[in-house]
Amino acid sequence: MLQFDASDLAKQVEALGEAEIDALPFGAISLDDKRAVTFFSKAERELSGYGARPTVGKIFFTDIAPCMANEGFRGRIEAARARRALDIAFSWIGDFADRGREMRVRIQSASDGGVWIFMQRPARDQ
Repeated sequence: MLQFDASDLAKQVEALGEAEIDALPFGAISLDDKRAVTFFSKAERELSGYGARPTVGKIFFTDIAPCMANEGFRGRIEAARARRALDIAFSWIGDFADRGREMRVRIQSASDGGVWIFMQRPARDQ
């Protein structure tokens, strides 16, 4: 089973088919180098509460999650990209369905020059 903490998480995810990524127990979003969504997993749609709204081709930090277009989230990604060390992890509070929910976030480079955003949430009963 793929582990959220795997050092090569993005590489392992890229070896999976879309249905397998959709079935992961955490969310997965792929952005191209312009921050447009190229993949938004079914798990992320369900876990976040984003639902069936269109995502592919949308600019993530403008059209989908402007609440993450700040120094604490987007700023960390841009700083890591500038250092050429895009493998970061941090905690984040907020979700579409539950704005006070804490989650773990992993950001890693994608093989196409973009980034993968992985979000792991605790079970609802915790």
